[in-house]
Amino acid sequence: MERDLAPERLPAPVRHRLDRLDRLRDIWVERRCNRVGVRGVPGRRALLRAHARELLTLAGQGTTIPGARERERRDEDALVRMVDDCHTGCRLSGSELTDLARTLPDPTATTPLSDPDGQRLADAAAVRTHPIVRAAHLYLTCQETLERAAAREPATPPLSPPSPHRPLPWAVATLTLLRSTYPPLVMDHRLADAYRAAIARADARERLLAFVELLTDLQEAAMRGELSRGGDLEHPVPVAVAHSAGSLSAALHRCVLERARTRGASFALVLHELDPDARVEVTAGDIGTAPERGRCEAAAARALFRRGPGCRWTSLEVTTAETTLRLLLLVQDVGTPPTGVLAVTADAWLTTADRSMDVLDPACTDCVTLLPTDSLGDRRAEVTAFVDDTIARAIGRLTRTPG
Repeated sequence: MERDLAPERLPAPVRHRLDRLDRLRDIWVERRCNRVGVRGVPGRRALLRAHARELLTLAGQGTTIPGARERERRDEDALVRMVDDCHTGCRLSGSELTDLARTLPDPTATTPLSDPDGQRLADAAAVRTHPIVRAAHLYLTCQETLERAAAREPATPPLSPPSPHRPLPWAVATLTLLRSTYPPLVMDHRLADAYRAAIARADARERLLAFVELLTDLQEAAMRGELSRGGDLEHPVPVAVAHSAGSLSAALHRCVLERARTRGASFALVLHELDPDARVEVTAGDIGTAPERGRCEAAAARALFRRGPGCRWTSLEVTTAETTLRLLLLVQDVGTPPTGVLAVTADAWLTTADRSMDVLDPACTDCVTLLPTDSLGDRRAEVTAFVDDTIARAIGRLTRTPG
């Protein structure tokens, strides 16, 4: 098994994604962990709180359920204690992992993990491979172990919530990542479909690779979020890095604007056949030329980061007799002062005669993160795909909304 998990045996696209994540990690370590230590990173408790809330939402125990807020606080406190007790350099033991299973406040854990269960998890945590691959392997091993533990007692009712939404598999995956100097995982309930598709893969290796992709996306969001918090004024971004990020931001903005114009023109031809009075308008600017600050901040918050001073926007506005759709495609600085990292995000809302609604509801991973060393040529295809997908989702919602 360990040989099958070796990084060189992973498909090339997966290796490429992991390499890019590790370049982001280098920036994250330099600008966050080297300043305060891995356990004192600003904003970490907020990420753990968000994770606890998202798991409760996935388990059908959102904030409207009695006692949910207290459960959220208990889960958050348990995760904070796990982070505070985390140490690198020593192999995890089976007893440590069974202790962790007992201390996590999981009311559905009627069957405790046995010593062999704990050792199985410890062996999975010791596999020599990329930390993201190891975390995905450990997550899946823990999930299977929970199901086996429940099956040992036939009279035990089915797990409620299901094991994928219980805190232990996520906690052990986070623990092994923390020990490799990565941030904690933060699940997003909007990724439920992607999660179900990954867990449903019949082939074990395909299931693992799907989880590697999911955890890579979640790690990118977590690093981006922690990187943007607690700006270090004593260690500003080098001038060359800031200049490179500014040039890349401008090039990205032109790319997004050109793509929005192309897609908007194509849609306008179709729309005019249905409504001759309909209008499609594409405009652009930056945060200083239009009152878009609140939308920039909202888009950044959904992607778990604090926006920096720069936010260049492209607006695609569709007006019909009954509705108005406004889509903003945003190129944003990550953090204040800027970290040199950029994020391409989106925000869209649809207004009718009696209401206004969000039409995207993006997950924290619905974002393209760019590093100071990236070029537009390197990332153009990914940015273009993001723009195309976002416009298609927004216009699809428009066409499904009754007048």
